[in-house]
Amino acid sequence: MTAILTILDNSFAGQSYSERLANIEPLLKKAGLRPGIVELYTPDEAEERGISLQQGDTRSPATWEEAVSMVEGGKQALDGSRPPHRPRRVVFYSYKGGVGRTTALVHTAFHLARSGERVVVVDMDVEAPGLHTVLPRPDGTEIQAGLVDYLWERQLRPFNQETGEGLETCLVEVGREQQLAISYAVEDPISRAQIHVVPAGAINSNFVRRLNALSVQDILARPDDAWSLFEKELVEQIEPDVMLIDARTGLGDWGGLSLLRLADEAFFVLYPSQQNAEGIRFVHNTLTQLSNLKTHLVLSPVPEGPIGLELVARFLPSLGGMDDKQLTEDELPDDEPTEERLPVRVPYNPNIACALRYPVEGAMPDYARLANLLRNTETNEKVEATFQQFDRWNVIESLKFPERNAKEVAAEYFELFFQKTSDFEKFLDDARWVVRGRKGTGKSTLFHLFVEHKENASKRAKGKLENVDILPGHGPATGMRFRPTTTEFETIQREINKTKNDWLSFWRAYAIVRVFASPHQALLKSALRNKELRELQKHLQSSFPAEESIADWRSSHTKALLQLLDTTLDSQCRDLMTDINTALGKAGKKLWLLYDDLDQDIKEMSEWQADALGGLLRLAYDSNNRDLHNIRFKIFLREDIWNKLVFTNKSHFGEARTLALQWKIDDFLRLAYRLATGGSAEFKALALRDFPLTDSEVDTANEEELRKALAPLWGLNQEKKKNAFAARWYITA
Repeated sequence: MTAILTILDNSFAGQSYSERLANIEPLLKKAGLRPGIVELYTPDEAEERGISLQQGDTRSPATWEEAVSMVEGGKQALDGSRPPHRPRRVVFYSYKGGVGRTTALVHTAFHLARSGERVVVVDMDVEAPGLHTVLPRPDGTEIQAGLVDYLWERQLRPFNQETGEGLETCLVEVGREQQLAISYAVEDPISRAQIHVVPAGAINSNFVRRLNALSVQDILARPDDAWSLFEKELVEQIEPDVMLIDARTGLGDWGGLSLLRLADEAFFVLYPSQQNAEGIRFVHNTLTQLSNLKTHLVLSPVPEGPIGLELVARFLPSLGGMDDKQLTEDELPDDEPTEERLPVRVPYNPNIACALRYPVEGAMPDYARLANLLRNTETNEKVEATFQQFDRWNVIESLKFPERNAKEVAAEYFELFFQKTSDFEKFLDDARWVVRGRKGTGKSTLFHLFVEHKENASKRAKGKLENVDILPGHGPATGMRFRPTTTEFETIQREINKTKNDWLSFWRAYAIVRVFASPHQALLKSALRNKELRELQKHLQSSFPAEESIADWRSSHTKALLQLLDTTLDSQCRDLMTDINTALGKAGKKLWLLYDDLDQDIKEMSEWQADALGGLLRLAYDSNNRDLHNIRFKIFLREDIWNKLVFTNKSHFGEARTLALQWKIDDFLRLAYRLATGGSAEFKALALRDFPLTDSEVDTANEEELRKALAPLWGLNQEKKKNAFAARWYITA
């Protein structure tokens, strides 16, 4: 017999037969092929000659034998993407028995039911069924029929598909006494949610005969086969979101059917031993070569403490043949959350071994992660379905964001731009004098919120700012041209050094000037009527403008400010601060002075930087010691500058006096969500389609909810086979 090999390829265009043959001979040799006749055509040439290549059967195999043959033949199964109308099939598989597979399935089912999912559990461990003993019928009666009976009737017996005549079984009881319902519902004692149970069947001679007569090849083989009818009835009568399948162990046909043809996602449950590693490695690698089935490892049961840790550490390297390598804690990068990379570990729990009723509440937390993994998959599916209906790139291009510089954010955008973090409440504490943080943590944004957008700040403060006047003690507030900058501060430093004055006295005098040259000047009027302060009053009125917004800072202002450090005027400044504090107390008010841009206006790395900043910090401490509790200083500093500062009484600036600004990932996601939904009507419509969040819910949403809502922006996963969320690497990039 002569073998004929026909190859169609566009690269053959313009080539002679000899040239074409020369190109493909190395490939034939590498593949070990020695055909007698080789036909080489371009697709157009083949069409002219009436030659077409038929695709082989690439549906998913039903048995491991078929799977191995497909792998050896270089074939892959067709993409088994799930139609939106049918439930997601999740298979729980173990290579060997006795590892807690059914227990894991049952507890996962209850987790999903408690979160609002409609769940059906199916016993396909048909050669050793037992799900019905773990979740028995609520009325205490024995089951009379199950999945095997249902499939056998519809696969081998003639019946009327329209009326059901000729059938002895049905899915749910609907008042037809002549038919046996194969399913029943159990109720969760906590949530009152129902879980629908489909047992394999009643173990008797009928069951054995029917099981042996069933053909796994005919299951899910055509639109009207027995399994398809089963799922059709499921959808019509129960409407489940997810189907959890308890699969047969080992490499038999029924276990193969569950994993190879039915599974949309699978959990491999195994005890960490060499026997299990070898089998699971084969199963995983075969599935990987055939399809892109998503799988998860569940180690069960694992002894607690050092023994269990050592056992797992020894075991994981034996899975090295698996494509998606699982890591031990020692191999993980410091910034990578272990929960997303390590197999699920279920500890040994003696209460499960002797349990008479399921679920075992004390064991529920051990299985929570299995349910979370399934929820992530569900979210992915929703997002992918949404993406297919929208032009995602056009939506992303429609995004418009306000100016990123906090100094230049327009008032109408500040509501959108500012993200309230958990540090906000701490900032409202009078005792917090220093606000520190790395560059980009929002120090300037917080400064501008309180100085220029107090209405927004008050709304977020929920009444805590009602009797607080806020003034920029120093910083780049809009319209605040009246302030010394770098050059003036260098002049001030030289004069203070020359006259041996103290920076604390300078900052006190500057604070008085700031109040005098601001709309809050009324705070000084009554105090300055004091005859003892007459000289200070004359100096202020003759040297400084009454409204800061109409004047720039000039050298004459620097000179006048320095004159306030003279002994007499310095003492009057000190007294005036006391009088202002008293007046504020009588009025039931407080005054906050906020300081920003100190790292720019006070020359960084200069020899006098520490003295200058230390003087301001000592003023905050001195005012508190003098019981001036109605005047508060809040000083914004970069973290690195704060760490280098050495000044008297720094030891008193502990955790209660300072606030270290930190952005958590959910803070970032909330800001990203507000900016994205506020910056594009198209994006907002897309985000609200599947994962809606109201304005009030954004501040309380957790990281998982926020990631889902932002999925149209950057997806959920960085790569399809990894659990590294794009939001994480986006932040750290």
